Amino acid sequence: MDFHALTSLDEALEKLADYGSDATLVAGGTSARYLIMSGQITAKAVLHIERLAIGSHGGLSGITLNGGARLGALANLRDIAEQPEIISRFNGLATAAGKCGGWQTQSIATLGGNVCGASPSADLIPPLLVQNARIELHSQARGSRTVALGDFLQGAYKTDRAPDEMATAFHLPAPPPRSADVYVKIQRRSAMERPIIGVAVRLALDENLEKVAEMHVAICGAGPVPFRATQAETLMAGNAATDEAIHAAADAISARCTFKSDARASASYRQAVLPRAFAHAVSLCTAAIAGF
Repeated sequence: MDFHALTSLDEALEKLADYGSDATLVAGGTSARYLIMSGQITAKAVLHIERLAIGSHGGLSGITLNGGARLGALANLRDIAEQPEIISRFNGLATAAGKCGGWQTQSIATLGGNVCGASPSADLIPPLLVQNARIELHSQARGSRTVALGDFLQGAYKTDRAPDEMATAFHLPAPPPRSADVYVKIQRRSAMERPIIGVAVRLALDENLEKVAEMHVAICGAGPVPFRATQAETLMAGNAATDEAIHAAADAISARCTFKSDARASASYRQAVLPRAFAHAVSLCTAAIAGF
C-alpha cells in the first residue's frame, strides 16, 4: 500500500484522479486506521490530507458564519464543539461534535471524515440534515459541485462521492426565526461510544409561540443510513406541540425505522427509547425558544 502525505488541494485532487477507487483519504484517521488495519479497506494508496488544513488551504478547516455557516471538511470536532457562534446558532451540531468520542478523538477527527464515512450511527449527520446542509465536492476533471446531504447519503457506508472527488466544505443556511435545534444522544457511557439512538430536532414556532411553524427531525442508529423523518415533520407542522401530537409524530418516526439488536442494545430497547428521546428533544427546543 502506497502512502502519500499531501500538502495542497491540487495535489490531493491529482492523486485522486490517478488512483480513483484504489485510494482512500485519511485526515484524522480515527476510523480509517482501524478499517485499514482490520483489512476492511484494501486500497492501493492512502492519501493523507491532514496537512491541507493549515497554511494557504485553511478554508478546508475554517469555520465561517454569516447568517448561515460554511464549515471546512477538515474542521476538527473539538473546534466545532467549542465555537461560540456554532453553539448559539447550530446547537445540535456543537452538541454532537462534543459527544463524538473523547476529547482526544475530537481533537483530530474531522467533520468530513465523520460524514463521508456514512456510518448508520454517525453523530454529526442528523444535526446537519435538520439544517438542510449541502456538501461541497471537488474533482480535478469537473471542478466543484454541491449536493444536498440527504441526496449525498446513499446507504450504509455509501455516498454520492465519485472516486476522484474530495469533500471540501459543508454549507448551512441561516436558521428560521423563533427556532432552536438540539441533538439527543442515547448511549451507555458519556464518551467514546457510538449512539444507540441519535435524534436531532430543529423546531420553529409561529409568531405567537403557540404552534409549530416548521419542524425538522433526523435520526441515526435506526436504519442503514441516518435519515429525515419527513412524515413526522408534516404531522407536527401547523399544530401545537401537545403530548398527543408528539406521540403521533413519534409513531411515524418509529414506522420509518429499522431496529436491530447488537452488542450495545437490543432492537426492542431502541424502539422503546426513541419516542422518549424525540419528546425530550422537542421539549428542549421549546424551552430554548421561550428563553430567547
